[in-house]
Amino acid sequence: MISILLGTRPEVIKLAPVIWELDRRKQDYLLVHSLQHYDYNMNKIFFEELGVREPDVFLEAGSDSDARQTSKIMIGFEDFIKSKKPGIVVVEGDTNTVLAGSIVAKKQGVLLAHVEAGARSFDKNMPEEVNRIACDHLSDVLFAPNGGCMKNLLNEKVPKENIVLSGNTQFETLQFALKKAIVPFETPAEFALVTMHRKENATPEKLSMLLKLLSSLEIPSIFLVHPRTRKVLLESGLDEKYAKEKKIILKDPVGFFGLVGLLKNASFVVTDSGGLQKEAAFLDKAVVIPRTSTEWPEILESGHASLVGLDGNSPGKARNFLSKFKPGKVKEIDRPSKVIVDKLVSLLEGGMT
Repeated sequence: MISILLGTRPEVIKLAPVIWELDRRKQDYLLVHSLQHYDYNMNKIFFEELGVREPDVFLEAGSDSDARQTSKIMIGFEDFIKSKKPGIVVVEGDTNTVLAGSIVAKKQGVLLAHVEAGARSFDKNMPEEVNRIACDHLSDVLFAPNGGCMKNLLNEKVPKENIVLSGNTQFETLQFALKKAIVPFETPAEFALVTMHRKENATPEKLSMLLKLLSSLEIPSIFLVHPRTRKVLLESGLDEKYAKEKKIILKDPVGFFGLVGLLKNASFVVTDSGGLQKEAAFLDKAVVIPRTSTEWPEILESGHASLVGLDGNSPGKARNFLSKFKPGKVKEIDRPSKVIVDKLVSLLEGGMT
């Protein structure tokens, strides 16, 4: 039996094609949700829009510190594994859910498969970097989304026979969503689409820098505000200070079809999200990244994105990049979900061959 563990919006989006392929083949699997993301707009709506069935088990992780959240997921997932005895655990990405599931799977002697293996920002101050490295070095099979990720794994001495160059499932989901995309509210004729959610960026100092950057742009910004970010904006009074300009439009998060609709119509994107960076690049949008590193260097190399950080120089860097934007092409493998499910089924039937 295959068990798929997920817990956040990006994991639902990126694992949806794998789930579709399992359903298409009528392959048995169990779906476990840690509830690391528990807000409706950040969670359930993505299942509904993407046609992913309700999970079989919920672990009730909720919001907490990294250590407490991870430990709660580990306890619940251990109980699940002891009860259901899956043959393979599948995780995706770099969340606390991934870290918890990886540790428990290996402790219980269950094969571990990591989708989106090998991504590296080379910045261990990021909790996500620690999670993805730990998961990769615990995994039995690693699905690398591109050649750069595969190279990272080989450089870290991961056995080549354990790595599968699969392509990126995120683009399968994006292609599906483009056919159903909506614009969830009225927008300016031209606008920048903005998101900011990482814990290290959700501080009054960092958000003030971001808002100054957005104020310096020639067009308005639609800022989809993550709950964590919203809390800091409200407590610091930054929302009132910049809302008066009417150049920065603060909105709550939207469903995936609404996000894709906004992305499709945006002039460019400003985001610290690894997932949105790649979706924007796939649609040939310019991506301003208010960070000093990214897990996806190929979008820097293709000319789609620029790292501008968050300091006094960020506005100038962003405007300079946007004025010279000339993207190349990001190559992708067709139907990654088929590659992944083929391997998972072969593991169930015959082990690690």
